[in-house]
Amino acid sequence: MKYAINYQYKSKRSRPRNDGPIMWIEADDIDGDLVVLPNVGDFVSIPGDDVGEGYAGKVRSRLFRHVRDTTDEMLCEVNIVVEETDDDWDLLIN
Repeated sequence: MKYAINYQYKSKRSRPRNDGPIMWIEADDIDGDLVVLPNVGDFVSIPGDDVGEGYAGKVRSRLFRHVRDTTDEMLCEVNIVVEETDDDWDLLIN
């Protein structure tokens, strides 16, 4: 099975952005790829790139959607929503 992980940013008072920075990571369990997914409540920091800005926040939700691709192979699309937070990041690590 192949996996595609999509991170979306959400400000406190809005829905997740469809046009903002989105990070796609492809992994394949056939090749033994290991991908660590954050749980709801975990803090996440996504660096910016040449195309878009980075963002940081707390994981609000995760959605796992299983579909068949054009070659009839199973694909698991994981959508992770990272929500803006007022937490002091300096207190998270020492």
